[in-house]
Amino acid sequence: MSVLEKLQKICDQNPTSILFARLADGLLQQGEVARAIEICRRGLRYRPSYTAGHVVMGKCYHAAGHYEEARLAFQRVLQLDAGHLAAHWYMGKIALQAGRDDLALKYFEQAHVRDPFSPELIEQIRELKGEEVEEEQDNDPESGDHGVVSESEAFDQALLEEDSEDDLDTLVTSLKREPKSGGEAPVIATKTLADLYASQGLIQEAIAVLEQVVAREPDNEHIIARLNALRNLPESEGL
Repeated sequence: MSVLEKLQKICDQNPTSILFARLADGLLQQGEVARAIEICRRGLRYRPSYTAGHVVMGKCYHAAGHYEEARLAFQRVLQLDAGHLAAHWYMGKIALQAGRDDLALKYFEQAHVRDPFSPELIEQIRELKGEEVEEEQDNDPESGDHGVVSESEAFDQALLEEDSEDDLDTLVTSLKREPKSGGEAPVIATKTLADLYASQGLIQEAIAVLEQVVAREPDNEHIIARLNALRNLPESEGL
């Protein structure tokens, strides 16, 4: 079973799962734009404040040539996260396509603050300002391989890092198990699952998961530090 098939299965079984964004992004990369849009629409009905979901929705609309819908999607992203790099980049591209060079420059400059070594941003800003593009514009020879529209940036705050297929198997299995009443953690406890809970504001659930990880790995200083940090959050008292 492929990664996308696994994601489709878990999203079918649990329509509220945040994995819909990864599924839609994978479908988009395969050219299944209409299907990706429908996946995003369904997912965002359950997760209206999920930043990565709106990013992928914007990318889908942009790929489909629905620029006004894309603009609204990325505008929502910036409402949720004013510093989101990819959203500033796409808003700049959409403004260019609408003939709003002044607005495009504003968005590209805001993106440049967050990614000062992007050669594509540097070139775009210089073109809009009427400046000549110099050959030596990139201080980082490897940065040209990682443009501001890279796939990883769509999930900056999503905590959905795809280190390996085995990690995804664990994540999918974990998300299929809902916490029991009383704050008891799922059977499979991982730092990734704890981070996912924390990203959704479910601090008590994240703490419960990390407590299980610490019990299993008592010498893991990184996990212990993360657990203590969550315990000290004011929000944890009321969630």
